[in-house]
Amino acid sequence: MTRVMLAWEAGAGRGHVVTLARVGRALHGMAECDAALGWMTHAAELEPWCTAVFPGVALPYQRAARTKRRAPPNATWADYLNDCGFADGQRLRANVVWWLQMLARRRISLLIGDYAPCALLAARIAGIPALAVGTGYGIPPQTLPEFPVFLPEYAEREAVEAELVAVANDALGPLGLPRLRALPDIYARSDDLLRTLPLLDAYAEWRDPDAYMPPVTDFGGRSDGTGEEAFCYFSTTELANEGLVEALCSARFPLRAFLPGVAPDIRARLTGSGVRVEDASVPVEEIVRNSRLVLNSGQHGILCLGLAAGIPQVCIPQHLEQLYHARRAETAGVARVIWPRSSPRDMLLDLFHAAWQDQVMSQRARRLALQLAPHFVADDREALRSRLFPWLGGTTSMS
Repeated sequence: MTRVMLAWEAGAGRGHVVTLARVGRALHGMAECDAALGWMTHAAELEPWCTAVFPGVALPYQRAARTKRRAPPNATWADYLNDCGFADGQRLRANVVWWLQMLARRRISLLIGDYAPCALLAARIAGIPALAVGTGYGIPPQTLPEFPVFLPEYAEREAVEAELVAVANDALGPLGLPRLRALPDIYARSDDLLRTLPLLDAYAEWRDPDAYMPPVTDFGGRSDGTGEEAFCYFSTTELANEGLVEALCSARFPLRAFLPGVAPDIRARLTGSGVRVEDASVPVEEIVRNSRLVLNSGQHGILCLGLAAGIPQVCIPQHLEQLYHARRAETAGVARVIWPRSSPRDMLLDLFHAAWQDQVMSQRARRLALQLAPHFVADDREALRSRLFPWLGGTTSMS
């Protein structure tokens, strides 16, 4: 049976592991899977589908170093790679060597990576087919001459792509990597599992329209607009913002929340103010049936859940990827974006209540959901199995 490696190296939040777990579930009975994860926080979600789940290469975003040198926000994916250590040839080589050794030791014949550029490079050197899975933002087209600017308001580039190319060639050429001509060559791969909507894809103009697969989100039908509560999902450090906590405690509408990892004292404040804080994820059918508004950070999964259900949203992005996705929904007229995230309590409250009362946005959200309906499925298992099956022979290598 084919042995598959599921890889995750960079980014934050549960969504990356959920995405790989969907792949592992689809491969169950067709292949044996291992998973190497940059962070093990949500590893249990992969364990039912994998022979082994273990720590792998981690590419933490070097936020403190950026702050110290007063760097501008990431304008392009090159800036992001730079802040994940791609200017350090010694570290890059060590990461790729780790993957080469692991692929050989585990006798892997197919690699599937979410935010895993070092794993893709190793697979290319090893001659193993490799697939990139994830949102459009994290799967740059491999034929670009350079990475484009994501958001016009943040257009100041810091990374020099030619310098990063030189570092990669010097570090990885001796290992057998074909010479890179441009930085997007790092993402050379066999195929994509592109789990997003054209609406949310930063690279849509360079994609084949047939490349898109259903987003990784649960689908529980569409709202009829009669929900009587707001649903709130914050998954990382959002509630470190005191203004946001105060606004949630002061909201003048029923509020139900799923807040994995929330600190006990914050949870106590929220529940004491009347917020219904759930211990586990809420079935999507309940969210669709009961919610008039969704509050989130612009995370791709929950954003797509709202788009599919036709529920308007308020997004408080934590970083530029979430801001990009949230802005796209805002441009479509179905979301309001609060930026910067440190906005004070009163500003947050005003926007929450304006969105709660916005019947025009609610109607737009339901109309857009009907247009987007062909992009969503209740269960993506068979669609994934169909896309993965041709790669399970282990004989097709990457060009």
